[in-house]
Amino acid sequence: MSRLRCAVRLAAIAALIGLSPWASSAIAPSAADLARCAGIAAPDARLACYDTLAGRSLDRSVQGAVATPAASTLGATASGGPTSSTASTSANSTAPKNFGLTQAQIHTAPEGPAAIQARIAKIIDNRVARAYVVLDNGQTWTLTDSGEDLRLGTGDLVTITRASLGSFLMVTQSKRSYHVRRMR
Repeated sequence: MSRLRCAVRLAAIAALIGLSPWASSAIAPSAADLARCAGIAAPDARLACYDTLAGRSLDRSVQGAVATPAASTLGATASGGPTSSTASTSANSTAPKNFGLTQAQIHTAPEGPAAIQARIAKIIDNRVARAYVVLDNGQTWTLTDSGEDLRLGTGDLVTITRASLGSFLMVTQSKRSYHVRRMR
């Protein structure tokens, strides 16, 4: 309620001294319009609402905030925690503190499991290029380090885990590790 009172007082004071953006137009915004704008939680969307009432043209970055005013509040619950991984990713990428950063610079948490375990169904060792490992779950992984000594066999149990900088490690039961990349 204090936001509404403050907005109405500011509009009244600005109109009295002639600084109101509505002074030149014949139609002043109603108290209901001001209350609607004051009730918007996202700062960018709230400013865009006031700008619309003032008749100002919006630039493209603010128009996106107007089109989706809830985008900056999607990832937060009443307690301030994320509601879901896709909502928090969306909120992280549109937050004002992240303006100008790429998705890699924002450091969003990867989705999915931290590791998988499977058995090797087939090994395709192409001596010219890289070796491919087909797992029993249908996934195909390639070894990214060339010239690796392949100590892998069909039926071996392997664990693939996330490593640094978005890479993956395939670790055998004998603790031998290989840098891998998913192909299929």
